[in-house]
Amino acid sequence: MTHPNRRHGITLTGVSLVALLVAGQAAAQDATASVDPAQRSSTSSPDPQAILSDPGQQPGETGDPSTTADVVVRGVRGSLLRSIQAKRNADTIVDAISSEELGKFPNRNVAEALANIPGVTVGRDGRGEGRDITVRGLGSNFAITTLNGRILPTDGTDRSFQFDVLPSEIISGAEVKKAVRASELEGSIGGNVNLRTARPLDRSGFHASAAIEGQYNDLVDKGGYKLSGVVSTTFADDTMGILLGASYNKYKFRTDNLGEYSITDGTEAGYGIDFNRDGRVDADPNGPAYIWPDYYSVGYVTGERERIGAAGAFQWKPSSNFEVTIDGIYSHFDVSQHNYRSSNYLNPLGDDGTPRWDPTSISVNKNNVVTGFTKNDMVAEVLTTDEPRQSQTWQIGGRVDWRPVEQLKLAFDGYYGKATNNTGGRNRFVVAGIPGASAAFATRDNGLPDLAITLPGGRTLDQATNDDFRAHYIGIQGQDISDDIKSAKMDGEYRVDNGVFKAIGFGIAWTDRNKDVTTVDNQYTTSCNYCGYPFTFGAIGADVVKPGRGDILQKRRGNFPRNFPYFDIDTYLAALPRADNNPAILNPNSCLDASGATIPGCSLTPYPAGYSTQIIQDDLPASYRIGERTWAGYVQFNLEGARWRADIGGRLVATKVSSVGYGASIATIIPRAGTQDNAVGFNPVEPITGGGDYLRLLPAANFAFDLSDGLRLRLAASQAISRPTFAELSPAKDATSAQSGTYIIYDAGNPNLKPTEANQFDASLEYYPSNRLALTAAAFYKHITNFVATVPVDVVVTPTAQPANQAQNFNFVEYQVRNGDSADVYGIEVGGQYFLDNGLGVQANLTYNHSRATSGDVTTDLPGAIPFSANGKLFYENHGIGAQLSYTFQSRFTYAQSGNLAYLPVKEDPYHEVSATLSYDVTSNLTAYVQGSNLLGQAVKRFNDFRNVPNFYEYSGRAFFFGIRGRL
Repeated sequence: MTHPNRRHGITLTGVSLVALLVAGQAAAQDATASVDPAQRSSTSSPDPQAILSDPGQQPGETGDPSTTADVVVRGVRGSLLRSIQAKRNADTIVDAISSEELGKFPNRNVAEALANIPGVTVGRDGRGEGRDITVRGLGSNFAITTLNGRILPTDGTDRSFQFDVLPSEIISGAEVKKAVRASELEGSIGGNVNLRTARPLDRSGFHASAAIEGQYNDLVDKGGYKLSGVVSTTFADDTMGILLGASYNKYKFRTDNLGEYSITDGTEAGYGIDFNRDGRVDADPNGPAYIWPDYYSVGYVTGERERIGAAGAFQWKPSSNFEVTIDGIYSHFDVSQHNYRSSNYLNPLGDDGTPRWDPTSISVNKNNVVTGFTKNDMVAEVLTTDEPRQSQTWQIGGRVDWRPVEQLKLAFDGYYGKATNNTGGRNRFVVAGIPGASAAFATRDNGLPDLAITLPGGRTLDQATNDDFRAHYIGIQGQDISDDIKSAKMDGEYRVDNGVFKAIGFGIAWTDRNKDVTTVDNQYTTSCNYCGYPFTFGAIGADVVKPGRGDILQKRRGNFPRNFPYFDIDTYLAALPRADNNPAILNPNSCLDASGATIPGCSLTPYPAGYSTQIIQDDLPASYRIGERTWAGYVQFNLEGARWRADIGGRLVATKVSSVGYGASIATIIPRAGTQDNAVGFNPVEPITGGGDYLRLLPAANFAFDLSDGLRLRLAASQAISRPTFAELSPAKDATSAQSGTYIIYDAGNPNLKPTEANQFDASLEYYPSNRLALTAAAFYKHITNFVATVPVDVVVTPTAQPANQAQNFNFVEYQVRNGDSADVYGIEVGGQYFLDNGLGVQANLTYNHSRATSGDVTTDLPGAIPFSANGKLFYENHGIGAQLSYTFQSRFTYAQSGNLAYLPVKEDPYHEVSATLSYDVTSNLTAYVQGSNLLGQAVKRFNDFRNVPNFYEYSGRAFFFGIRGRL
């Protein structure tokens, strides 16, 4: 049996300049002028992102805002000071991180660095590296990620930006905008993450830096390396500048995992089994449902990642009233990975409907969870998958800032970006099995269940050879994804200075985005040519099976497959032609008619010549095209008094969506003899079109009041929207899992989805008595409606051309995409930092988040909303020595409202991360360092509500980095 379709005070802290460029900048001793908050207006506010990149823009040691000559503080301390100053100067509630922190913190990419911000947590990619982020309990699809204020295209099927494609070295700073202004891009409920690339006019003159780094993981035999560098120069009397930066990273990885533990349930009446062993089979079809594992799949993933990143910028500023900037980025991310798993189908019934569990071995607990059984006549399967990812992301844009008259500022910005992922037909999923095996299963609280497998003859799984493993399923698939964005906007501000009415902001914006997803596979052609385990590899004289590693999940207790043979897919596929036209190998299906019935008097014949050739084609039911065009305009009034400032305005947004997907209804479902698989016939594929348009007026107001010197209160209120993901807008449906006997229909999405909407309120209190001490606290509330959820629904499918001698109706589970009812999210964020004269410093923040979400009949915490998270950092910088010890904690949270069973939410266990770094300035221009992450050896652990019903487990090892940085 196979299953081919398996699936953010201290209100600041760390990411990134080109780590090396910042190191050079931080070494400078520059003079700076701070701005009196009482004299600031919206027209003279420093750019927070510019502050993040420019070490000259930070306050002096006294913290007196009237100070006009201050000394730049070097290193992590200087980086934190710049982050605080960016937060103080922001027009709304913002948390910022600046470059040097990333350069001296063991973050593998931008996502993991952003996780140091209060309320931001990182989601890992299933292979040990941070990929996306959650802001204030709302997942990445509720946030927008921009680069220099421009939306970044994505190489996945949705809107969420996958940060693993972006090397942190090409980013100079980042801010997370947690409250909304009318003048800012719509589409975010969780938070707007704006990344910034460096600008050559941030520092005058010539500057260059470079670094080389080695990398090691304790699960991998070989490590990796990274090279990065940046060059910038200004000329023409410092009115022009060019900056170029690049990074290259190549490294190997491995993760050990419980990759799949799918569960199902059933009644005694439905299965004819006395699950509770009370001596009778309950005949009530609505009786208690018992829960057991459907698939148990454990193994490891190995692979290699190659990441290339580059960024460039040109600036021309002939006067203070006119500036032109042209900038762009490029990222190439290439991943090759191989997944080796022992995968076992544990259903209590065989293909013929008779019990396969020993009735005397069954045990259940008070939750009706089956805690133990022995299964006979089982197929012990081993599978291998190749899961490549070849992503390219680039964006180029231009901006003109112009002040034609003293009272008027205008900004014109346009850009084009594109992301692609070309893996269509390159994902491969190959299975071999050993019929006649048996297995003993037993659950473990807080651990992985036992599964002891015995092969025919009493042998263990690691003793299997080519004469045991039989060919079975061959899935070849993948998606070609293209996401392109064109956008242009104009922003203006006209100074009025009429009492408290200081200025009026206005602007218009247009965005045209298209997401194309083409799935390429062999689902409808040759994937099941050998389903049913027709011959062993030994029978065709092929050497496919190789000895296993024997070291899977060494630190986990339990008797589950740790050592099993494996095969690589190329060898597997190369062996299959030996069965073509081979008189010793007979095709067991050669005497079956279209209905699956045996043809009288027929003798089995060999597989014909060319039968092993895999036919790969476009899979339209799993493909779609989404177009989205948006027009927006806003008006914003900027107000200011002696100790306060505010803005109030509205943004009018019109969105038009067009959607094309495909679907094919089922014509026939005919069981394949001797297996639980089916021959499934589909009716002709037909396009399904949909889409619509909507208009929203989004008001927003922000208020800041200086209660006293260094003490500021901020309030914000707004209405916001978050658009459905592109995959959620696709009308496509996919029922191909029926081929493997798994009756599931996956809805790609729903073109009639409404945007998720929120009324949100924010308050923060910021206290900056000096640069030695900063304390911040923030509270937020969001009432969300129409959020999108995937809900399993029981449906009955009647094939349109089913033979009369076959079952006419089939019970399917359809995973439907719907607008949920509502969600409420509120929380508190607090943080602080303190510096000592001797070089010691401490920084800490924590976030409390409470949420309730209702979707259908299920009410849980909002999926992805982590109730409690905390970050702490102790650091020392003096005498050329730099040291940091960092700790991150995420509490248990609801990962999904429902997993395989609608009434069982999936929970993820707490996660503790300890990281450390040590550096030494060999000279003023050369630094050596060593870093380590995941020093506690933590793993990602998910459970289906009950502690003895796991969902997912992954351990990715401890990572270590060592290298040198040099600068001119």
